[in-house]
Amino acid sequence: MASSETAIRIEPSTRADAADIQAVARQAWEITYRDLIPAASRDTFLRQAYDLDFLQRLHARDDVRGFIARRGPQPVGFAMLSLGSPADDPPGAVLRSLYLLPEVQHFGCGRRLLQEVCAAARASGAPFLWVAVHSDLSAARTWYERQGFVYDGPAEILIGDAKIAEAVYRLPLGPESGSDGRLEARG
Repeated sequence: MASSETAIRIEPSTRADAADIQAVARQAWEITYRDLIPAASRDTFLRQAYDLDFLQRLHARDDVRGFIARRGPQPVGFAMLSLGSPADDPPGAVLRSLYLLPEVQHFGCGRRLLQEVCAAARASGAPFLWVAVHSDLSAARTWYERQGFVYDGPAEILIGDAKIAEAVYRLPLGPESGSDGRLEARG
């Protein structure tokens, strides 16, 4: 089904895309976290992190980049990036979210979103791209590792009233990394 990948376009998101991002986030969160995060905590997080006004304000910030994936006019995925600098601790940019609807997973859409994120982070001068993944999402952790991310250690966050164990990963973005962020093999 390579045609599913080619029918999907990735473009920078804008304030006007806030409702589409919110819709994808709600669907993706329900599917991804229904057995991992209590419903009340999921609802609290979605109300805060994917509030329309909040998403629109994020798009007005200079240190945030967003990308949306569409199949025709329908939103099917998105990614949000906070840009960092080499002086930050830890240094680099942070992939805040990358979500896809189930019907477009496994067709390269996530990789294409990640490529856009890496290009934006690299253009900002960030030496690394960081991401935190729920510790129990083994498929997501494996996917990030296949993209070249290296496990950096554990973390814990609070979502609503639930303490969530996360695995933190980093991806080098320097000149030794490939165009998609992966480290190139050295001969």
